[in-house]
Amino acid sequence: MSKEAKIMNLMQFARKAGKLSAGTDACLRELHHKHIHLIIVAADTAERTVTRVKNDLREQNSKVMMIELSSQQELSAALGLHLTGVYGISDKNFAAKMIEYWQS
Repeated sequence: MSKEAKIMNLMQFARKAGKLSAGTDACLRELHHKHIHLIIVAADTAERTVTRVKNDLREQNSKVMMIELSSQQELSAALGLHLTGVYGISDKNFAAKMIEYWQS
């Protein structure tokens, strides 16, 4: 199983557990409230959106990591959500495991 497949699998568990935010605005709002531990951005997300997320992370001196994964279509289909390119993980353990898979 590829690292992307493992991360998507964990994202599905996070969604079922209510620990996944979808959409740029929702993720940035959660980030401001210090509820997000990892941001996942689809590889085909608009550059402007990616820049907005990066700027927010920088402005807050956030230690939250941002990883680029798959496409909006694949992520949305796997999670059963509307088409979006930005996802936030609000559970420390899910986020830590996804980062571990990403770096392996």
